Amino acid sequence: MISWFNRSRIRSYVKLSTRKQNKMKQEVDQRHSEQRSILDSRLANARDCARKADRLQKRGKDEKAKEEINSFKLELASSQPVLNAYVNTALEKQLLEVMAVEGFTFPDVLNDLRSDIDYGLFSVNATDELDVLLSAEVNPFDELGIEI
Repeated sequence: MISWFNRSRIRSYVKLSTRKQNKMKQEVDQRHSEQRSILDSRLANARDCARKADRLQKRGKDEKAKEEINSFKLELASSQPVLNAYVNTALEKQLLEVMAVEGFTFPDVLNDLRSDIDYGLFSVNATDELDVLLSAEVNPFDELGIEI
């Protein structure tokens, strides 16, 4: 099961009133937009470092170009946690939108329903046993000498 559905905050979302659900969505939207702006500024800084490194290398200033490339690497590395948080918030935002749909049920209900199903001949274990039985089966027409 998806670990998102195990979070108590997500579990309680369905039981909230529409007003509280909308408030929770607005908080997630605000956090999402803040993280997006932080991520955009960090990527702009990294882009600037890359451009400076390119210019410096074209001018023959290799040492300064290496410094700018290192700054570029640091900007990218420091952007990783922000990117992870942004993706996490984006997933939460989409999840809340799906959960707001009327008739939503949690996926663990499917596990409960599946445990009650009798698969009969289509049971996973029964197909192996059925193969063994069919391979050992003797054709009764062969025993009687009748060709079909």
